[in-house]
Amino acid sequence: MTEINPPQQGISQPALWALTSGIVGLLANALLVMFFVLAQPFSEVQNGFGWLGTANDWLIPVQFLTMIPVALALRRWLPRTRSVRVSTAIAIAAMLAVAILHLLLIAGVLDFDVQVLMAVAAFLPVYAWVFIVSSIGHRHGALSRSVTRFGLLLGASFPLGLLITAAGYLAGSASGHPLALASPGIVLGAWSWLALPVWPLILARLVFSKPPSFKADREGLS
Repeated sequence: MTEINPPQQGISQPALWALTSGIVGLLANALLVMFFVLAQPFSEVQNGFGWLGTANDWLIPVQFLTMIPVALALRRWLPRTRSVRVSTAIAIAAMLAVAILHLLLIAGVLDFDVQVLMAVAAFLPVYAWVFIVSSIGHRHGALSRSVTRFGLLLGASFPLGLLITAAGYLAGSASGHPLALASPGIVLGAWSWLALPVWPLILARLVFSKPPSFKADREGLS
């Protein structure tokens, strides 16, 4: 008798989007780090490494646009609460805004200083979404503890880094050393930015590789 092997389950579509977003984000981060190290944008040195910054600007829209279907898919693993719906909708709008802002920067429509401030403001709802869905997934047992712990840490780190940076800069301005007191917040904010692509990779590996486990009779919980 011929043995019939069960069909192999392929990678899910949400996992593909999450892997794409995460991998592109890691590549964008690598280009950004090399840009600051090699191009030295804050010095008067002129060299041929400025293209690294432009390449980073092109990849970030891809990173955030491919995160939109990730956010939409994640709702199936979470209870259908108002917090999930609202935070997801706002985060998707922010992801779209980040992509548009970087494309406007590339096109020369926005100056860098203006674009950075607007982009940072758009990043905040994305990190808030990570924190909210991780908190809800943790409370209702819809996501594994390893996923929610990382999400809670990541989601809180960026706004906390901004808060520490602003407070340190204001306090340091009085003493003439604003960057010295703001540096802990800058380091925390930089870490949270570099770690953001890891979030969709974790979702691809630990969430989207399994069927939604949240039962329909529990989806009305708030």
